[in-house]
Amino acid sequence: MLLNYIIVSPNSLQRLHLSQLLKKIRTLQFKADFSNALEAQNFLNYTPVDLVFLSVDLPVYNGFDFITKLKDPMEIVLLTENPKDALKAFELNLSDCISPPYTLARLENTVARIIENLKLKEQSNSLSEYTIEIKHNLKNEKVNTDKIKWVEAMGDYVKIITESKKYLVLSTMKDFLTKLPEKQFIRVHKSFIINLKKVSHYSASSAHIEGVNIPISRNQKKQFRLSVNKN
Repeated sequence: MLLNYIIVSPNSLQRLHLSQLLKKIRTLQFKADFSNALEAQNFLNYTPVDLVFLSVDLPVYNGFDFITKLKDPMEIVLLTENPKDALKAFELNLSDCISPPYTLARLENTVARIIENLKLKEQSNSLSEYTIEIKHNLKNEKVNTDKIKWVEAMGDYVKIITESKKYLVLSTMKDFLTKLPEKQFIRVHKSFIINLKKVSHYSASSAHIEGVNIPISRNQKKQFRLSVNKN
């Protein structure tokens, strides 16, 4: 993961010192530095970045005012010598708050922690987007929908076939289909819902998924062909 960053500080020596240290961190990509919040804000209106090293004491308006004017979310590392600013940074949930003298080790630690948190957020977002909760064997379990191969009707239940496990869930096929990503899953038969991403090939009457032929009803042939060609 590579983070694009800017430095915003009225102190030219501080900007130079920070940039020299930060350029040694391979996971960072320097974009620009600014002596005031107004110039930095104008830059960000046209050039998105991932990370800002931001001084509290700025002309025109201070660092905290600058944060309130940001349109896009980004990581903020606050630069200050005032302990009270550190408390406010914590309340605002900023990435970090550091004071001089700045060292490479301290900056590397900060950047590493930011990247780790960003990766965790990405994983969490991915999990929540593609996960459904089911009740199986009297327990609630989360199932990643990308791992589901197909769903089969079993009387008052549906059987979920995944890459590693099978689940039996009390549900109708119609209700269960509403829980799945609309563009990824389709009901091809009164007894089968399939994951279009798992289809390796198909014929006029069946879809082939990992060695199993799933029947396609006459009424669903046209819709299946339209949907499978989009995946």
